[in-house]
Amino acid sequence: MPMESGAERRGLLGLKLPRSAKNAEEEEARAIQARLLPGEIPQLEGFEIASAWRPSTQVSGDYFDVFQLDGDRMALCIADVSGKGMAAVTLMSELHDAVRKFAPDAGSPAQLCTEVNQALCRPGAQTRYVTMFYGVLELGELRLRYESAGHCLPLLVRGDGSVEFLASFSGVIGIFSHWLYQDQEVLLRSGDCLLLVTDGLLQAENRRHEEFGYQRMIAAVESGRALGVEGLRAEILTAVTKFCGGKLQDDASLIVVRVQ
Repeated sequence: MPMESGAERRGLLGLKLPRSAKNAEEEEARAIQARLLPGEIPQLEGFEIASAWRPSTQVSGDYFDVFQLDGDRMALCIADVSGKGMAAVTLMSELHDAVRKFAPDAGSPAQLCTEVNQALCRPGAQTRYVTMFYGVLELGELRLRYESAGHCLPLLVRGDGSVEFLASFSGVIGIFSHWLYQDQEVLLRSGDCLLLVTDGLLQAENRRHEEFGYQRMIAAVESGRALGVEGLRAEILTAVTKFCGGKLQDDASLIVVRVQ
């Protein structure tokens, strides 16, 4: 049986939970979220892959996963679920299970998004949704096939320094079961850097309430791209942490892929 959130229990009982109970629930939700995220990132020949997760003070709904498919293919998934606390973590768990269940047999990213959307839809629950990017790296043709279900745009910085945004404007996951998704693809080249992020990174604010945004992320990529994928990840995290003074308003997650 799904666990009820603190907000749901307050509605049922008409009472506020004691602070100690709230803290215990938050700690439990954070622990579940951490268990759902990958402890070690698998690698695919020809690519370097790294990830990072920086939690905010509240338990938010960032989720990402990297896992091997058949042959020379690797799945990349990054998502942000609606809500906070246990409600968000419960939806994260459902998303994790659905992606892992359908990905091995999905013929394409669009099919995966369609199946996950249908699995997560609940009648009348239109405030319960997920933005998600799902992509498949293919070593043979150095190709990324992908679909973005309402998620913030991935950033592709080419080896020559040119910048591309992998645009796709499909609907979010979990609201309407009949929504359709479409496959996109891009050919990659040696030296390219692909960045998949959640909006907590892009919307991190400084004291003047300016957002970190894409331009600062591009600058961080230019500074760190020669350092390898781990160095590049560190460069981006250092830049956003310095920018917001270490105070994130929302969880910030990142997957970095560098083509060798």
